[in-house]
Amino acid sequence: MTLRYFKRLLVLLLLACSSQLYAQKAIPVIDALKMITKEYKADFVYDPQVMKKKTTTYNMSRLAGKSLEDVLKGVLYPNELVFLYVKPNYYTIVEKDRVGEYQLPSKKLTDDTEQAATPQAAKIKVSGQVKDNNNQLIPNVMIMEKGTSNGTMSKEDGTFSITVAGPSSVLSFSSIGYTAVEELVGDRTAMHVLLQESTKQLGEVVVTALGVKRDEKALGYAVQAVKGSNLQTVKGVDLGTSLTGQVSGLVVKNSTEFNGTPTLEMRGETPLLVIDGVPYGNMTLRDIPTDDIESINMLKGSTAAALYGARGSAGAVMISTKRGKDDRLSVDVNSNTMFTLGYLAIPETQTSYGHGLNGKIATDYVWGPKLDIGNTAVQWNPETKKNEEMPLVSSGKNNLRNFLETGLITNNSISVTKGGKNGFFRAGLNHIYNKGQFPNQKLNVLNYTMSGELKAGDKFSLESHMGYTRTSAPQLWGSGYGTQGYIYQIMMWTGPDYDIRKYKDYWVTPNEKQNWLYNAWYDNPYLIAYEKLRSTEQNKLNASLTMNYSFTKDLKLMFRNGYDYYKNEDGIRNPAGIYSTNGGKLGQSFDFSFSGKGLYGLNQSWSNSINSDLILTYNKQVKKWNIDALGGGSIFYYSNREMGARTRNGLAVPGWYSLANAVPSTTAGVDALVNNYGTWSKQMNSAYGKVSLSWNSAVFLDVTGRNDWSSTQPADARSYFYPSVATSVLLSEFIKMPEWVDMWKVRGSWTITKTPLDVYANNLSYTINNSWGSIGASTPDNLAGTNLLATTTRTWEVGTAGYLFKKRLHVDVAYFTKLYYNTQLKQTIAPSSGYASTLINTGETYARRGVEITLDGTVLRRKNFEWQSMLNFSTQHRYYVDIDPVYSAKNLWTKTGGRMDVFAQTEHALRDPQGNVIHQNGLPMLSKYTEPFGYTDPKFTFGFINNFAFHNFNIGISIDGRIGGVMYDYIYNKMFDTGSAPETDNEHRYDEVVNGLKNYVGKGVKVVSGEVAYDNFGRITKDTRQYAPNDVPVSYQSYTRLWGNSYEHGVMNKGFVKLREVSIGYRIPARYFGTSGIRSASVSLTGQNLLLITKFKYADPDIDTENMNAPAQRMVGVNVRVGF
Repeated sequence: MTLRYFKRLLVLLLLACSSQLYAQKAIPVIDALKMITKEYKADFVYDPQVMKKKTTTYNMSRLAGKSLEDVLKGVLYPNELVFLYVKPNYYTIVEKDRVGEYQLPSKKLTDDTEQAATPQAAKIKVSGQVKDNNNQLIPNVMIMEKGTSNGTMSKEDGTFSITVAGPSSVLSFSSIGYTAVEELVGDRTAMHVLLQESTKQLGEVVVTALGVKRDEKALGYAVQAVKGSNLQTVKGVDLGTSLTGQVSGLVVKNSTEFNGTPTLEMRGETPLLVIDGVPYGNMTLRDIPTDDIESINMLKGSTAAALYGARGSAGAVMISTKRGKDDRLSVDVNSNTMFTLGYLAIPETQTSYGHGLNGKIATDYVWGPKLDIGNTAVQWNPETKKNEEMPLVSSGKNNLRNFLETGLITNNSISVTKGGKNGFFRAGLNHIYNKGQFPNQKLNVLNYTMSGELKAGDKFSLESHMGYTRTSAPQLWGSGYGTQGYIYQIMMWTGPDYDIRKYKDYWVTPNEKQNWLYNAWYDNPYLIAYEKLRSTEQNKLNASLTMNYSFTKDLKLMFRNGYDYYKNEDGIRNPAGIYSTNGGKLGQSFDFSFSGKGLYGLNQSWSNSINSDLILTYNKQVKKWNIDALGGGSIFYYSNREMGARTRNGLAVPGWYSLANAVPSTTAGVDALVNNYGTWSKQMNSAYGKVSLSWNSAVFLDVTGRNDWSSTQPADARSYFYPSVATSVLLSEFIKMPEWVDMWKVRGSWTITKTPLDVYANNLSYTINNSWGSIGASTPDNLAGTNLLATTTRTWEVGTAGYLFKKRLHVDVAYFTKLYYNTQLKQTIAPSSGYASTLINTGETYARRGVEITLDGTVLRRKNFEWQSMLNFSTQHRYYVDIDPVYSAKNLWTKTGGRMDVFAQTEHALRDPQGNVIHQNGLPMLSKYTEPFGYTDPKFTFGFINNFAFHNFNIGISIDGRIGGVMYDYIYNKMFDTGSAPETDNEHRYDEVVNGLKNYVGKGVKVVSGEVAYDNFGRITKDTRQYAPNDVPVSYQSYTRLWGNSYEHGVMNKGFVKLREVSIGYRIPARYFGTSGIRSASVSLTGQNLLLITKFKYADPDIDTENMNAPAQRMVGVNVRVGF
């Protein structure tokens, strides 16, 4: 018993001795301050030269329970250093015998040393500003007159003023995170100083999965950050437009349509959107005011977002909103207004021929009579509203431009923030108004946000974020072929022989007869704008609550809950008396047709999601080793409900738009309304963990694991696990690098993700409706599959990154491969089974491979001038790896190693061995076999971002593009069919219409003898044909409609280069503000979508599809920002 107690006592003594030995080990004071910063969340400003050789033996392992002031005294006093209070958790450290007159509004000495009061003789007063390499003003910079105790701090707006002994004085500028700078005063009274970020770190702190902040150098996968300030000058309707080109691997497809939202693709897939750590189910980029954003961190690929499981398989967009930082109340106002100044892409038509066919007036096509040659015809007079004999003239040469209106975008925001040692509060209000380019297009978006944090000592904190968005628009129609949009009406099927401006009075008799030159199929465009409406109103709410508790400085617990909800209401109506009675779509799933007797429909949808996380974290530093671990679980629930109804047989009282006004049905058992209702929900429960090990802050290893239980999977296959591994090694810590290499690292990662089935994809569900007259239920035709596996991906990535030339240049390169297997296919089965299809796993596998390169840095730096630039480059394509002999497509290009993005169609011209078009009876012969026309994915994408700073002026220029790839140009091709294309205004058409000659001879050959045979894929197996030059004259109209309407004629290169954004700004010097209370102010000229270079005709290929898209507008305007 005694021996056992003696052993225990000996162990305790040894531990105590080792603790004392550790405490007595001298470490640099700078390192001690870093540990204090991490423990107490305090920042310090000091002169690095003074601190260079200072050490401390203070026991940094035992900080728990000690006040910040006591620790600072223990570290600083033995080194003859003292600390000065600047503001909460912010201190200046100086030598004890050099404490001078610090020009601070509320200076106080927080130690027991008396402040010296020996002012220096004032000989020269020097004033100026301190900025960083992003031309942002830096507050709280320590400014010391070298060799004296004279010093000051830069103010909130980066300005300073100090009186020095004379021209030989040297000023030292230093701040945490920046390299100190010394400036000789000389004969200067004004000084503008530029501080560079310190090269001691590789990259910055980034927000990773689950909202965990980590050093970029520790990450084994690709990330890229975008500062919120880079997006807050040129503000349009959607934040996504300003993100275009800002990140390698991120493709933003921007729509030209009113209320069209950009589509974001990260490495070819849609990334997860995470706001302040919460992966909401319904939030979009439009729901986040641009001025609320502090930073956006792009987590590229599956490994980066592995802890989000299937939802993060494509990476994640991590948005961090602004917080209150200072202990003062701040008010910020940001207003941007832009209007249309011309167009980047707009359709053009011929203006010599009117509507009709074969040179005659008709109600369809634009192959009508020649205009402006003195002929007359019976036509509709929009002023008298009746048919009259009138000259055939081209009065509508500019119909589309005359119909268009000047677009307008205003984006205004105001925010109030207040910070302090016990937390912060921030509230913001943002309003966006977009007046579209077509009549009656008005979009209003109102965003209200509020966030705050409450700290209860060092142990507990509570943080909350809340946002509300209301979006409304009275009219969304205006684009597309099937829905008969304005381009369809004005440019495609109606000619230049009428002036659209004379048709603004669109009724002859309301709800009965239109004032329009057509009496079938086409409607007056002004009637479409103001009477044939599709409206929308959406209300969306999101809120989150985060609680943090620290058991110790190493062990912490976090609970976070996020909730979002939206209600969407779409209305549809058309008056009686319309001519176009087909097309249209209400809501997401409720199809309908317009009605000549009037129509009213209403579709409402509701959705909500809940995401809850409980996470325990542990971080421990043991000598050169660090372990950072977390474990937790989450629950994600999503539900959706939709209800719709429309009138079946028209409106009983014209002009009264109500479901109660439906014409009663005369058929027994048939309701006056067509109703639709649907609901679905899903849930995913998850458990996950991560262990991160590092050695000497130079070698890093991350291992994660996540297990999901998805309600959408079959009951026997709901659980699935995915792991990931990532590593990062700082080569510059092990290999002697050239002096111009500041930091260099290599990284690699591997992960598996699994994607569960869509909701109810494998269930037998029932659809209840009354589309057939009586209420009943219809069983689906899908047979539930058995033993279905979740679609699985396996991703590996390697990369390297470095900072060069004293951090003047940053390089990042990544290569990735993502393999897809266990893919699912809906397979057709025999009708005798009672079903039409079933879901199966196939043996087909494919891989996505890509390269991403980012170069950014300071190109040129001179006195009062700096040019910063960033170049982003990326390329990625999909390739077949394994072909399923049963289920893979049967064609010549579906093969191992072949690309998956082949654009293949029929209707390409048959050609002889020399490439000449083969004719039959004078018309080109078109193949019935499907053949590839090219690849849809671009060869590569790029972004080129530049910022020029000169004194208080700043110029930003953003250029981006997608190079290569093909796309079908629907509007261009269809105009040859309808007769609107400018190219059809030629001598051949004139001879046919005016002179009655059908003498057009197409270039190419004709078959004079022999025959040809093809296999099932269109390959020639036998060919004995003989050819002669084509000499058969035909109608130019017939030839053009056949050839011009073929796919071969309409497939075009969709590559483009665009001048995306330009801003020219001026920051007003603070000396002009006086006592007005204004803290900062700037004004900028702004522009968005300014220049387009492309071979694509009549439309902007940016959106990546063409269906008679609206013209692409060039927007210019002014931005004004004021801070109080």
